[in-house]
Amino acid sequence: MTPHLIICISCAFFACLFAIRFNPTLVLLAYKKRILDSPGTRKLQTKPVPVIGGISVYMAAISSATVINIFQPTEDLFMAVAAISIIFFVGLLDDLTDISPTKKFIYQALIIIVLFASDSYRIDTLNGVFDIYDLPLSASLLISLLTGVGLMNALNMIDGVDGLSSGIGICTCGFCGSYFLIHHDIVYAALAFTFLGSLIPFFFCNVFSHKYKMFIGDSGSLVMGMLAYIFSCRILHEKDALIGSKNVSLMVAIFAVPIFDTLRVMTMRIKAGGSPFKADKTHLHHIFVSLKLPHMLITLIILFMAIIIEAFWFFLFSFNLGVTEHTLIVLAFCATLVWGVYFYFNNIKNNHPDRFEAYTNWILKLRKNPDKMISKIGRFIDNLKINEHGVLKHWTRKKIGKVHNR
Repeated sequence: MTPHLIICISCAFFACLFAIRFNPTLVLLAYKKRILDSPGTRKLQTKPVPVIGGISVYMAAISSATVINIFQPTEDLFMAVAAISIIFFVGLLDDLTDISPTKKFIYQALIIIVLFASDSYRIDTLNGVFDIYDLPLSASLLISLLTGVGLMNALNMIDGVDGLSSGIGICTCGFCGSYFLIHHDIVYAALAFTFLGSLIPFFFCNVFSHKYKMFIGDSGSLVMGMLAYIFSCRILHEKDALIGSKNVSLMVAIFAVPIFDTLRVMTMRIKAGGSPFKADKTHLHHIFVSLKLPHMLITLIILFMAIIIEAFWFFLFSFNLGVTEHTLIVLAFCATLVWGVYFYFNNIKNNHPDRFEAYTNWILKLRKNPDKMISKIGRFIDNLKINEHGVLKHWTRKKIGKVHNR
């Protein structure tokens, strides 16, 4: 096992421990202070749920990030951590006070502009796509803004079923962390694995648990979007990359599902004469919800779609295509898969209701075993008695149960 891999595993391990330590305390605090997401017409939960998962992910990752500095100087991460911290507090403010989409958009744009002005993270090249290499300053700023703000909103808007946002975050951090590790970019590899470790406990609490269940909120999903932008800029400028100049299409492949789903949703909203930021039930996960699929299975299906896209990128890479051809084919495949799945089931739902009902009845028959497994895992997590010192004890679980029953 190489020293770099040991560093990454250590960062993920400590972040995971910190998250396990924080989660029960934060859930208890959320119920006491009523920091809850209440059921609504477009909400899928049936009771109020703590919306502080982003606090857990951020605190665990930042606490564990100190481990990186023990092994490796981390001056390069100053602007990244600063941007992540600012967008975390913007998201937390939105979770607590529900700020307007316009203000949130302005905050996001300002952070990207600061990163651009500092020359730390900017998209200033297309590496030969359409024979474009170095971009003019104005074009670079525009593309950086579209990419940064777009990724933050895409990962925020796709957060609709249990485990989806964090699952995408886990896959993204795992894939990007492995990419940086292969290229000996240890600082960014450690950053990716740190957030990977902080997301795993939240994922299990979000998907399986009842007593420790919480949502990631804007404070978490916006952090994931900022990380996606930072990783994209780093991949784009990776020197001596093993994939050559095809890193633009790789960036598209990694984030294809949230990007293409958000593009379709916003286009449909504008076409219907509404605001592109007004929430509705036209996302990819909503069509799976209408099929009566359990949240866990919806998350696995969408993550499997993301893996298919990444596998297709690797398959296409072996054909030694030109950069432009490779990128266009990847774009076409992403659009066909992500949009095709939605339009197929939506067409059946609207035009062939009998067949759609047959699908749902078939799914309901198959749900027994998966639902039992999810319940067993949930009971196991709920029976873990974790106090504020991270050891097993009975009182914290009893306190959370009392607050639940109020």
